[in-house]
Amino acid sequence: MESMEKRTILELRGLCRRINSEFYLHDIDLTLREGEVGAIVGRNASGKSTLFSVIMGVFESDSGEIYIDGRRAVIRNTTEATDNGLILTAQNQQIFTNLSVYENIFFGQELRAPGLPVISNRRMIAATQELFRDMGLSLDPRAPASALSPAQRQLIQIARACVSENAKVFLLDEPSTRLNAEEKQCLYRAVNGLKARGKSFLIISHDLDEVLATADTVCVMEDGALVRAAPTSSFDKAALIEAVYGVKAKDLYKREPVELGDEALRAEHLCGPGFEDVSLTLRRGQITALMGAAGCGKEELARALAGLYEYTGALYVGGKALETRSPVAAMNAGVVLALDAQDEALIRSYDQASQGGRRDGLGVRASVGWDTFTKRLGRTFGAYIGMRERGEYITGGNQRRELVERAIRRRGIVYILCDATAGVDIPARMRLYFEVNKLLQSGAAVLWLTSDADEAAGLCDETIVMDKGRIRRV
Repeated sequence: MESMEKRTILELRGLCRRINSEFYLHDIDLTLREGEVGAIVGRNASGKSTLFSVIMGVFESDSGEIYIDGRRAVIRNTTEATDNGLILTAQNQQIFTNLSVYENIFFGQELRAPGLPVISNRRMIAATQELFRDMGLSLDPRAPASALSPAQRQLIQIARACVSENAKVFLLDEPSTRLNAEEKQCLYRAVNGLKARGKSFLIISHDLDEVLATADTVCVMEDGALVRAAPTSSFDKAALIEAVYGVKAKDLYKREPVELGDEALRAEHLCGPGFEDVSLTLRRGQITALMGAAGCGKEELARALAGLYEYTGALYVGGKALETRSPVAAMNAGVVLALDAQDEALIRSYDQASQGGRRDGLGVRASVGWDTFTKRLGRTFGAYIGMRERGEYITGGNQRRELVERAIRRRGIVYILCDATAGVDIPARMRLYFEVNKLLQSGAAVLWLTSDADEAAGLCDETIVMDKGRIRRV
């Protein structure tokens, strides 16, 4: 006897929304069933995050219909979306560091003692433990949230969404952007475990390994429209890359060979917050991957090399000892750092630029020429970002491109790029790889912090692995 078809949880019919004169969503049809994961993929600025914004009521649709569990839903704001069982976990959501893990998960939806108006910590701790078992997480619910790694915070956000009593569909926007390979596997187990409980997910992702590991269906967006939907089982990674981006997998990491030159940076026995006894050498024309699990110390090392953290030991840039340890001294010596965007600082920088100027590590930069810079950014990485475009329209991928472009346009000897391609689509990655290769050809060295093992192997000349603050393998 054949099993009954799973019921439809979410259905979009002819959904349309004009954002501005240049972009609009048009005629979006999508179906998501109980216990199913649907992946929304496509180039940056194809409309993925905008679609989520319409589903969640951030933007009201111009036309079309949304059905939830078979009933037409009216969604004009985020409250109505939540009331209808739609839960969004977005990029860079914050947690309350002054609370425990379980208090974060149940914040605003606390469990009460049976028959009493008193909050029951015991019930919330027990419920959190049960949820963590389903998600495959080994975390203490009573631990302070301030002690969590960025990766663990991302997983806690998903757990928080799961305890909502009327939750029907979870929308995850780039959920693994800040996770390393091991932590991504934990995320996949969590999603698959919740899927087995009948939970349904829509996931936006540029990580095609994530799509293949979790999704049942793949929906490809292009210029505000869904142009293809197919079962994930009909793709392998190479076929998915070509279907989504029109790129052959073998061409992804192509770059011109560069002859290695003199020493660009040498660190001898550096010790600082989060790392110890680190020695390494980067040569001109060389790109070196720096990898490791969350908390391994690679971000702390990067910030120390750029003068943001105190350290002991010796550091040489361009063959000269760096005696003064400060961000200005490091920049003057030729060290350029692109931090990962963990908050909304970039969006605020747009506001500051719009008001007539902004201040960065190099001093005040007037707004004259800033609009030209943003247009150049678009030509380089394939998207135009208007100077007066507000934060709600700037996607995570565009934030990443802006951050990296600011770094590589500076003059330097050593460029330290942290998760430069996180949340960035494959065509934009390839354009970034091209720009980085130009830096190498000009005689610079690049230290490339990444959690993508394929990227490290395909792009970089060598790979350094850190663990517990030390270099373990080169």
